[in-house]
Amino acid sequence: MSNCSSHVHIHLLCSYYSTQIRFVFVMSIEDECAHVKNSCSSDKYKLLLSCFITGSTTNELQLRSQFKRCEKCGDSSKWLLLCLDCGNFGCYGSTGSHVSLHYTTTNHKIYIELNSGHILCMKCDKFIYLESLEQVRLWANSEQPGKVAAFNDWEPPMSDIKHLVRSSKRRRIKSGSSIGLRGLTNLGSTCFMSSVLQCLLHTPVLREFFLSEQHHCAGDERKHCLACEMVWLFQEMLSGRRDPVSPHKMLHLVWRQARVLAGYDQQDAHEFFITYLDLLHQHLIKQGITNGITNGISHSVHCKCAIHQIFTGKLQSDLTCHQCHNISATVDPFWDISLDLVPNDSDKVSDSASICSSISVDSDPSDEEPPVSLEECLDRFTRPERLGSEAKIRCSRCGVAQEGTKQLSLKVIPVVVCIHVKRFRHTKRARKLCNPLEFPFELDLEPYLTTSIAKTRGFNTMGDAPTVERIGRYRLFAVVNHIGTTDSGHYISHVLHGGEQWFRCDDTYLTRVNKDTVQSSEAYMLFYHKKVIEYA
Repeated sequence: MSNCSSHVHIHLLCSYYSTQIRFVFVMSIEDECAHVKNSCSSDKYKLLLSCFITGSTTNELQLRSQFKRCEKCGDSSKWLLLCLDCGNFGCYGSTGSHVSLHYTTTNHKIYIELNSGHILCMKCDKFIYLESLEQVRLWANSEQPGKVAAFNDWEPPMSDIKHLVRSSKRRRIKSGSSIGLRGLTNLGSTCFMSSVLQCLLHTPVLREFFLSEQHHCAGDERKHCLACEMVWLFQEMLSGRRDPVSPHKMLHLVWRQARVLAGYDQQDAHEFFITYLDLLHQHLIKQGITNGITNGISHSVHCKCAIHQIFTGKLQSDLTCHQCHNISATVDPFWDISLDLVPNDSDKVSDSASICSSISVDSDPSDEEPPVSLEECLDRFTRPERLGSEAKIRCSRCGVAQEGTKQLSLKVIPVVVCIHVKRFRHTKRARKLCNPLEFPFELDLEPYLTTSIAKTRGFNTMGDAPTVERIGRYRLFAVVNHIGTTDSGHYISHVLHGGEQWFRCDDTYLTRVNKDTVQSSEAYMLFYHKKVIEYA
């Protein structure tokens, strides 16, 4: 763009009607839309935001529940807009848009998007940015109790803009570019760290956070801040250089702050992942980085730091009493889902389960064959489990210990879900399960949601179950693999680069591979990213 002062803002609007992320260009205040200026006052805009988006009073919630659906088709799960001229509610999408039909028949031009509050001009076919109305929107969102501040656009500092204007050499990232691909130096049995870091460095939403200048440390704090080191690592990966990066400072900081991982012994990649996320979480809440709101609550499900917003989900455990059929539910946060490769029977491993170990192991036969696909593992994870007489539960209704059934389900699924395949068994003898496991590139978690499982049990969810298009679909973008045995093994990873091409990352060596190679690899950790992201 030739004129930086009249630049165009790009808002990322993650809509409900599509499994693709929708980019909408938004006019800047210098190019004000006369249609919006003449149709929408600040007071009117504030009232509509309170009634249909941010309000939390009983009347406002009832009003929202009663009217917030398309008047033409009655659907409330699609992307909805409100006409400012007549108050008509309509769905808006790539196909079958009733807002477009309403505009054609009435010539009403201005609409409010009922998820974020942005304003759409159908005449200009753009989302319009007006400074006065944007301040009202941000204020309305911040005033709602318990609500995170609205999404704020990041803009580069003026010094960066001037530097780009002066620079005669501008690197353009084209399709097939290798920018963002660099190996990581093995510092002595640190392949467990390199494999996990490669996956995190290729996590889109995590990259956006650390490269958007939302984390700042002052003075000497930077020397001890793991989040600052993560910012540096992202910058190095995207510098355009091809030589390996040495994460020695990162390793030193992890050693100092997580003694269990200190030393040159081979560590478990899954343990490193959980520990590393916790360390990043602690550094971010220490600096008060909560997308604009200071939050000092550590290890809380209500924490709004970037790590919790990206990786935290909620797991519900339902205990059903066999005597009175009373159900008691508990909900706990999780950063990963750990799935068994063998039946839950403590030390029993079926004959078909492949054992990788330098120690000879006598396996007992089991009545149940090990799963062969990720979906089968998830089915077992969420199916009812009879606890038996040795594990009675105390029923709150009966008042005594009774036999019962336990069932797990996904109450809330995160933006990025990490699935940990439990290949290592540390019972009487150390062993590794080398069972081949089929995993998809496109994963649907909707059948494992609490609302979906409740429906199969005959409970009415009153429409609480989100649509598959909205939150259920995930795309695989990274895999951590373990090669070898428990005594002599090595970690590598496979990452999706540029949305199209897969690469095998083996410390400093990067190799282009095809999808078949990825799917045939021995998966230890699988990273899936939501195809559609909702934000308030």
